[in-house]
Amino acid sequence: MGQLAFVDDDRLFDGECVRFKGADGGDEVLCGVTCYALQSCDPDLPKHGMIGAESFLAAFDKHMIDIHQAARAKYLRGEFEPDSPVRIMIHRQDLSP
Repeated sequence: MGQLAFVDDDRLFDGECVRFKGADGGDEVLCGVTCYALQSCDPDLPKHGMIGAESFLAAFDKHMIDIHQAARAKYLRGEFEPDSPVRIMIHRQDLSP
């Protein structure tokens, strides 16, 4: 298993997480960060009520470096999501200091 790289700025909010793509050589790895994780690490993101996709995408962009580092670490440890198209999911505890 090699290093996970993030070269594509393509990210998508699906209602439960922000999905983004990583690559290990020619292999594409679908990753995600939960809404709860984004709300926990971004004090500007509302904690309750209806929150638009653009707010979650902005929080992702603001914390992208930490999110990518957490995804790389989970990938290297082989911490894959069972029975999910999202192979690496970043949860709140993955972004805690």
